[in-house]
Amino acid sequence: MSSRSRPLVAALAALGAWSTQIDTARATEGGGNSYPIGVDNTFAGYMLPEGANWLLFYQHYAASHYKDNAGNDSAKFSDFHLRADVIAPRLSYVWPGVLFLGANVETRIVQPVSGVDLTLGIARRAPLPPLDKGGEKTGLADMSFSPIILGWHGTSFHQTLGIETHLRTGSYDVRDNVNTGRNYNQVAPVYAFTWFPDSRSDVSAKFRYGINDRNGATGYHSGDEASIEFSAGYRVMPQLLLGLNGYVYRQTTDDDVNGATVPNNKGRVNALGLFGSYRITPKFALTLRMQSEFGARNRPQGTRLWAMLLCPF
Repeated sequence: MSSRSRPLVAALAALGAWSTQIDTARATEGGGNSYPIGVDNTFAGYMLPEGANWLLFYQHYAASHYKDNAGNDSAKFSDFHLRADVIAPRLSYVWPGVLFLGANVETRIVQPVSGVDLTLGIARRAPLPPLDKGGEKTGLADMSFSPIILGWHGTSFHQTLGIETHLRTGSYDVRDNVNTGRNYNQVAPVYAFTWFPDSRSDVSAKFRYGINDRNGATGYHSGDEASIEFSAGYRVMPQLLLGLNGYVYRQTTDDDVNGATVPNNKGRVNALGLFGSYRITPKFALTLRMQSEFGARNRPQGTRLWAMLLCPF
């Protein structure tokens, strides 16, 4: 948290509020996000078939660095390590026979469960020892609900446009060092595309702009957040796709605490890594992704590992 607010309150990891929060010198409250950056990059603009489709996500995030506004390890912490493990089922329902402006219509809902383990020592002047603000928690994270997503299909170019929301339904107690909910809502317009330049290659990107409301328990209002998730794949055999994936995240507006701006505190981070996707049967597919973060400011810098299972009904 900023020096104008309490020194340290919480850590969050959730998938659907699926990200990482540490209340320190913050960049969004706790240097984390409601949205799980990196979850939607492969085939981001390709809408699934009509009817119900289940996607099961698992995310492991580990970080041992918290970066300051200059990109250096923060001197505020004598010890820092964050580990988060999240399981999140997503129900995606494409309404059969429904078209709007020539697009299929989809509704999505995600309810993640998150486990967080934070080791955090706040540095103090000698001879005082570091102040322990670590902890553990497992519980429900914030629900993600997308009431309407429109999907257009072309011969080789597909695109989606819609609204995503993250609702403050997760476990939260302002007195706890670690929480699995963020205690504020977010709404975000999203646009994504998937392009197949030939029968073996694909390129996808998702553009998102998240707008947060205020945490009523702390008075903290996190700034707006822009992100681009992307992937490029090549089908080395009919069932196996390999490629690169990553994301770019930038906080675009300042945080404030009870109306007072927190200066020089905007978060940013980039990530890049490999992915592989294997189609087990015509209806079932498994995707594995790694995303290694770099260039972080005012937030953790670590590595994300993803597993996603697609299970159409």
